[in-house]
Formats: sequence, C-alpha cells, structure tokens
Amino acid sequence: MTFSRPGFFADAGLSVRPGLPWSRQLPEFVAQCMEAAPEERLDAATRRAWAKLCSAHAPALVGVDNQARLVHSDLNPKNILVTRARGGWRVDAVLDWEFSFSGSPYADAANMIRFRADAPEEFRAGFRAAFAEHLSADLHPGRDWLYLGRVMDMFALSDLVTRPVGHPVADQAAREIRRWTAEGVPDARPDFR
Repeated sequence: MTFSRPGFFADAGLSVRPGLPWSRQLPEFVAQCMEAAPEERLDAATRRAWAKLCSAHAPALVGVDNQARLVHSDLNPKNILVTRARGGWRVDAVLDWEFSFSGSPYADAANMIRFRADAPEEFRAGFRAAFAEHLSADLHPGRDWLYLGRVMDMFALSDLVTRPVGHPVADQAAREIRRWTAEGVPDARPDFR
C-alpha cells in the first residue's frame, strides 16, 4: 500500500503528517531517547556510543527518505497468525498495527530478524531471501536494502530502551544496542561501517 508521502499517520483515515526526512530525524530522535533511557539499562558511555553510531549512519537513509509504503513497524513472528495450507503456510492475519507509518518496508524486514533469539538462523535466512525476491522493482532493492532497514530499525531500538526497567523487550533492545556499538551495524557494507 502506498501513500502520498512518508511520515506518521495523523488520524484514523491514515492521512500522513508532514515531517522531516528520516535521515534528518534519526540523530535528534536517538539523542532524545538516550536521555530518557534508564541508566540501569544502558550506561552513559553506551548511550553516547549509540547516538554517535546512529548519527554516522543516518545519511544512508537519504536512499529511502522518499519511500512511502505501509510499514507495520512491529513485524515479528509474534504478530503474524498463520495456518498450515497445502504443505506450507498461509498468513491469516497481521496483528498489532499501533506503530505503523508510511515509509520504507525495509524497516519491517529488519524488525522481523532483529532479535537472534526469536528465530533460528534458517528462518532468518529464508525470510531475507523471500523478502528480497518479492520486493517491488520500484523500491530499488539493490544489495543494501537490509542495511538500510537496520538503520531504520535504529529508531525502534532507541525507542524501546526508554521503557521502564524490567521490560523484557526493552532489555533485548539494549543487548542489541550494545552489540551494534561493539560490532557495527549488521549487514552494513565495509564502506558503511
């Protein structure tokens, strides 16, 4: 589903509010989230390193700033209802649309494979291959689509760690942030690191 522009939905009719391009929003958004993140979850040095990493990768989003597709923004196996059908699986419903927006579907791909513990590598590899195979040609997938999705996912990871201490998904997000700050953004080409 396409929209006239990227951004967040303003109402139940899914009109899209105008806003800054994602590439310009990311550094400020992350800085705000890092101020709000509990010290018990992320120490000050990690918060600074994450903000620096996000700022360094934000310019890559220029490549997806104008994509205006329906993005679920919480796409993961827990939000998909499936049924066995003819030796395979059929998607019956996608749940939990509260964070949806108009933007790049690469964000959903990165979200689906965000947490390693949520799905085995075979699932993640199969998902990556199927997602790339079925992308619309007008989205110019190229070889960097997953990297761009990972950079879009920096918004969600940053927001997640602002949740109260003890929130299990926020704690998972904090582990990912620590991993990315130590190892670099997953799926980035060497010249993006």
